[in-house]
Amino acid sequence: MNEDTQADFTFNDLVYTTLPPDFTPDVKLSDDPNGWTQCLLRRPVLNDILSTPGFPSAPQFPIELCFRIGPSKNGLGMFATRDLSMGDHILTERPLMVTPTCISMPNFARRLAGKTDSQRSAEILNEWEKRFLRPCFMRMDPEAQAAFLDLANSHTQDGSGPILGIIRTNGFEVANVVDPEPNGEYAAVCKIMCRINHSCSPSADRLFDIPSFSFQLRATRSIKEGEEIFVSYCDVLEPAADRQEYLESYGIVCICNPCLPDTTASDQRRLALRESINAIDDDFEEWLSDPLLADDYTIKISQRWIAVIKQEALEASDAYRHHLHAIVRAYVALGDAENAVRYGRLLGLWALGQSGKEDMLRKMQSLEYLQGREDWGMRVCVDHMDA
Repeated sequence: MNEDTQADFTFNDLVYTTLPPDFTPDVKLSDDPNGWTQCLLRRPVLNDILSTPGFPSAPQFPIELCFRIGPSKNGLGMFATRDLSMGDHILTERPLMVTPTCISMPNFARRLAGKTDSQRSAEILNEWEKRFLRPCFMRMDPEAQAAFLDLANSHTQDGSGPILGIIRTNGFEVANVVDPEPNGEYAAVCKIMCRINHSCSPSADRLFDIPSFSFQLRATRSIKEGEEIFVSYCDVLEPAADRQEYLESYGIVCICNPCLPDTTASDQRRLALRESINAIDDDFEEWLSDPLLADDYTIKISQRWIAVIKQEALEASDAYRHHLHAIVRAYVALGDAENAVRYGRLLGLWALGQSGKEDMLRKMQSLEYLQGREDWGMRVCVDHMDA
């Protein structure tokens, strides 16, 4: 970058790079099953990626193709071609591009003094596109460029150029790639994964693995053959109005069931689910210390919340993990091997769907591991007579 460009940055060490770095320039995207990513990264972030244990490693792909891309009420969408279960691996894909979600340009912004807010915004967006994003785009091979430009763009009227508009419409947060600067998040654009539509009751989740520099998509609940697969672009436990405000940046007006027509009941359930997490530990401690409470006291509490989770189709939410863990912990405390393993497996599958790693699944469905926990059998079963 030249000095004029560098002067506009809080960090003046932005770097264009290709990851993983051992790609072959003459190979087309369709010829390389692993793919590669063109990146604009701050130097400290790039250094962190390069020093990540295991980087670069080959992506882990699903055993078989289990989806198709086809027409949806939202344009194009992803559909299951067989029945899927929680934790099933649907897709692995390296992004086409990864860029910061925000670039500070204080010197350029000062030169716009006296212009209206809309004029300032349009010129800043145009500068961002021309000076920083276009060079990254031009590093792609023609096939990757065509795939990128074929994605939807809902920001054609606000001053965003075609590259920035596509990033703003399709960009996924790269959760594990951040720097300590304010607004130091990064967004990724993928050829296939960006075809997946949003729902506030998602059926799948995406996760980013730094060593392989790739996204995985896994099912977070059962999905029937032919059913459209959805992910969530927002915090699904927030009220519908707050979700919609956030989704506006993607150009989305959400029409999923929890958002139409009256969101009051769904909002109340989701707020209660969020609050229920905070009560889990207190309920458990009360149950442990009070032998007069039924043996399934905390189990039934969490099972009731899980029923609400399934009513809202929120198995992808953190609330599901908390209540599955609460049930496992109760059965461990009771020394109930069968049910501890049963719910432990569900908890492990949830973790698999969120992390792409089987470590938790192997542990939580192992009776030996569960019986080795210090809280195994710590509550003595008490017989209760009907009142």
